[in-house]
Amino acid sequence: MQQPSKAVTLARRAVLDEDALSWARRGVWAMCIAVYLAVFIGGIQGGGAELLAMGRAVAFTLAAGVLGNKAVDVLSRASLPVEQGPTADQDGPVGSLVDLMASTNVAQQEDGAEAA
Repeated sequence: MQQPSKAVTLARRAVLDEDALSWARRGVWAMCIAVYLAVFIGGIQGGGAELLAMGRAVAFTLAAGVLGNKAVDVLSRASLPVEQGPTADQDGPVGSLVDLMASTNVAQQEDGAEAA
């Protein structure tokens, strides 16, 4: 009988904080206003009836608002794994493995001081 595999759970953090999400929501509002004005003014300048232009503008604004809110919801749920460095109870080297020859080593410094 096989034992179930242990699932490794990694700590995750949100991609955007609350301040960034509030700016994203403000951006959705600004986009909705811009869509409404562009469609309404374009419809009026195109010679269409005011009521039809307003109806089209409202429909496109609602569509843009729904899509924008869905995008903000997806952004609010997005997360990244948290990479943790080695801890004291882990086995293995601690520190940078890059350029070991140039690293400061107390024993090497003492040897150089005695030789001088």
